[in-house]
Amino acid sequence: MKKHYWRVIAVCFLVSFMAGSNNDTFSAVFSYDSSKEAIDAVQENTVFDINDIQEKKPLDLLLEQFEKQSEKEEEMIERSPYKEGVFSAIFNRTVATGSVFSGIIALFLDPILEGAWLSLISAAAGAALLFFWWLLVRNVIQVGSCRFFLEAHTYRETRGNRIFFLYKIGRMWRAALIMLRKFLYQWLWSLTIVGGWIKGYSYLMVPYLAAENPNLKGREAIRISQNMMKGNKWRAFLLDCSFLGWHVLSFFTLGLVDIFYANSYKAGARAGLYLALREQALAEGAGYCHVFTDAYLTCPPEKEELRAAFEREAVFAEGDDWKAQRERVREAELDVLKEYPAVLFTVPEELRIRRPGINYHCRYGITGIILLFFIFSFAGWCWEVGLHLVQSGEFVNRGVFYGPWLPIYGSGGVLVLVALKKLRDRPVATFFMTVLICGVVEYGTSWALEQMYGVRWWDYSGYFLQLNGRICAEGLLVFGLGGCAFIYILAPLMMETGIRRLSVKVRVLLCVLLLALFAADFWYSRETPNSGEGISGQSGEVFRADSSLGVRTGGTTGTGGCPLACWKR
Repeated sequence: MKKHYWRVIAVCFLVSFMAGSNNDTFSAVFSYDSSKEAIDAVQENTVFDINDIQEKKPLDLLLEQFEKQSEKEEEMIERSPYKEGVFSAIFNRTVATGSVFSGIIALFLDPILEGAWLSLISAAAGAALLFFWWLLVRNVIQVGSCRFFLEAHTYRETRGNRIFFLYKIGRMWRAALIMLRKFLYQWLWSLTIVGGWIKGYSYLMVPYLAAENPNLKGREAIRISQNMMKGNKWRAFLLDCSFLGWHVLSFFTLGLVDIFYANSYKAGARAGLYLALREQALAEGAGYCHVFTDAYLTCPPEKEELRAAFEREAVFAEGDDWKAQRERVREAELDVLKEYPAVLFTVPEELRIRRPGINYHCRYGITGIILLFFIFSFAGWCWEVGLHLVQSGEFVNRGVFYGPWLPIYGSGGVLVLVALKKLRDRPVATFFMTVLICGVVEYGTSWALEQMYGVRWWDYSGYFLQLNGRICAEGLLVFGLGGCAFIYILAPLMMETGIRRLSVKVRVLLCVLLLALFAADFWYSRETPNSGEGISGQSGEVFRADSSLGVRTGGTTGTGGCPLACWKR
């Protein structure tokens, strides 16, 4: 923890939120435990009177209970102050159903179902989604967090994204099945009361074994965990007891001690316990030592060994610059203690999931940037016009300008493409910076247009998590995802497969022609901007929801026409 305090705190917080670990961490701040959603839904909706069971059919009883539940949900939704946007709909449905998964399913089924059937099917589908979330997300990320702490014991700059390493190497299902078997075994033992508690310590090493050797089978992982914990279960119990004081202190600090210290401390200690038992087994020559396949987990490689692995990685990498990359590796100064050498991991190279062969580090040049600006401005215009055509059946030229372009789309795309060049190898940072940049651009554009013309071309009042009606959370989310798609997929593909194939003269001619047309449109729109019904509203006007579709009917040049806003409510 001293080596990288904030990193381990962030990892534990993320794992607690996504994987449901350390559920008591948030109990004093907000209560959410996805593992109880299905149980709560069944208990709330299937409490029958014994006389009703004798007089009515089970299906009629079930539908009657869910009809009452549906009426309660609709009443709660009607009382909500958030009426517009998908985030508002998800928030309202989640509060009404008491389940994130059931709320999302109900949102999609709402246009075709109603009443008891809507509540019944959304609850069942939500329970199914919950199971797959538990199986393929919670369990896999739990194993990934074990991997992070194992590596952090040796390497000082272990990255937080190591919690997702099973997805990257294609071992998601194997780890999920290992954890499923562990859960079933432990649940069966829990029926004996004391046996469940004892077996909880017997199976304590299963996720760590899966983290070191993802090729293990569930039965083998359980057997080896039992062998490792034989004679050590009581000591592991005493280790857990040593954290009781921290948990008591966390209770009086509303969970803050858990968030900022105890969770990470306990996770690191358990990883240390696994490494200690692993070292003991290797020293004693135990019969199961063959499963400890990752020698670099505790012993960093030699520099030349690591350099050779990087050179092999460069040779097998997809791309035309592999020779230059290999030369850079040969000349680079390597630090073997910085982070775990993923290129030396035990999963064979040919079985790893490879990234698409798209060079998102390609150079665009001035003409490329200009043409991409107009391409995405035109794409944004097509999207806005098409969305309004679907909603109202009318063709309306959207935006401030009269030409077929919405500059806020093109300028946002080009800005993140240029400004975030140094962050392209860090997609998470790129996403959040894209959200920030596009939020500033959209807010500033809205404010400037209203100051110039006294008119708003979009208004997000009534949306969940909005700021002065100029930006909203779901619009920024779409901008963030769209910006990442633009940086990593669309712009490189357009550049390599289209723009770069044009001759320099053709590119320059196209740029000059488009800029001249845009300048003329800009000059004309300064005096008489494009406005009217379906395009803009007067200053201070709040765009209302259409009673039949439940979507925004006001005009937009920004994210108001985001794909999520098409859904009912």
